[in-house]
Amino acid sequence: MTGAGITRRGVIILLHWSVLMAVLVMIKGGTANETVRWAFVGMGAVWAGLALVKGLLGKPGPKLQGTARAIYRPMHIGLYVLLGGAVVINGAELLGLIAPGGAWISLLVLLTAGTFHGLFHFWRHTALYDGAFRVMMPRPLHKYL
Repeated sequence: MTGAGITRRGVIILLHWSVLMAVLVMIKGGTANETVRWAFVGMGAVWAGLALVKGLLGKPGPKLQGTARAIYRPMHIGLYVLLGGAVVINGAELLGLIAPGGAWISLLVLLTAGTFHGLFHFWRHTALYDGAFRVMMPRPLHKYL
């Protein structure tokens, strides 16, 4: 979309940070709040669905070389797989289709992988000076990066 409309990038940025906050809230609360869990399931399903239909939003920049460049796409696909798995497990647990417990583990795995993902992009942004944080940061925050 153009103009003042919502772009795909804007939707992905909103989902990126909203899903992270939901995961942190669920881990802090031990996945006790069903409203937050359903919000996570909905947001995660939309985000993973967009990735399946439209593909990945980001690409490795020209400064990313060698092994780091080679793992860029598989790393992001792996994160989407973990996100999708956590969404399915949380949804199934909320619906009573599976025994409680798996959702908690899926969130811990997703948070751990997400932390390594964030560290990778922090490294890119600070060591390569390639502006990696600008891809997923809202535009008003770009001046601080």
